[in-house]
Amino acid sequence: MPLNQKLKLALKTLLGLGLVVWVLKGKMVDFSLLKNLILNPLNLLVALLFLGASAFLCTSRWLILVRGQGLQLSFRDLFSLNMIGSFFNTFMPGSVGGDLIKAWYIAGKQPGKRTEAVFTVLLDRVLGLSVIIFYAAFTLIIFSHWLNGRAELKAIAICVWSFTLFSIVAGLLFFCTNFFKSSFSEKLMFYLRRSKKLSKILDATFLYQDQPKKILKAVLLSALSIFVSIYFHFIQGQSINAPLSLVQYFAIVPLAMIASAVPLLPGGIGTGQVAFFTLFKWNGISNPELGGTLCTLVQIYSILFNCLGYFFYLQYKKRPVLDASI
Repeated sequence: MPLNQKLKLALKTLLGLGLVVWVLKGKMVDFSLLKNLILNPLNLLVALLFLGASAFLCTSRWLILVRGQGLQLSFRDLFSLNMIGSFFNTFMPGSVGGDLIKAWYIAGKQPGKRTEAVFTVLLDRVLGLSVIIFYAAFTLIIFSHWLNGRAELKAIAICVWSFTLFSIVAGLLFFCTNFFKSSFSEKLMFYLRRSKKLSKILDATFLYQDQPKKILKAVLLSALSIFVSIYFHFIQGQSINAPLSLVQYFAIVPLAMIASAVPLLPGGIGTGQVAFFTLFKWNGISNPELGGTLCTLVQIYSILFNCLGYFFYLQYKKRPVLDASI
């Protein structure tokens, strides 16, 4: 590993550990509440059911994108790769590290269409994160009073709204074939296609231009998956007697999920606790440490579920051999 990458990794790790120390010193987590909940059989079963449902929905979304590229991979193949990705997410910084592993394996399973295969992993992640941001954008409109006197949150809101608006406009233009017939678009495409790799990526992208229904289905599956995650947090929040309504969880969870995606420590540890603690506080909760406690509880269940991916990984122990060209 190059020195600059080592330094970057060390800096991220130090920042992540600093957040953990801050969480512990600030008493953002009530560990006494966790003792009786973590291994409660009923609570554990509910957690596994919700996490399994989310994994099923995410795999279904990826299957739609894979079929859009004409790739012959089964739901079982993709579910296995999703579980392997989740397993590595448990030990890699942020919540996207496992995508690198998924891209590696799916490229090995589709040697003739590696670019298309890897592109589905990227698009799947982009769609997932985009829908989370859409939820957050709607949240910040409904709960606009949060912005009063909080310059940092106002800046975040502007970024979230701008991204949402840009994504909607870009999506509409993408499916408007006349847009790409303009002289500006033709010149831009000609310039971009001078790169062989970029040209392959563009070809994979434009395969979806005639499949708007598939993209819409993928977006709806993303929305449903996030709804499942929000309701899961709501149920776990009730188990620790968090005084919040379901509507408030629709406000809190998407924003906290975005924060947890920051690649510091594996699984969003540290960033997630700070985000939930802060958002609970903004909701007027007198004991916001319930937010950090809820986040920790969900993280523990997620880690337990993701570790099931190790059994799927055993099936793929022999890494596929790839050449440099994708």
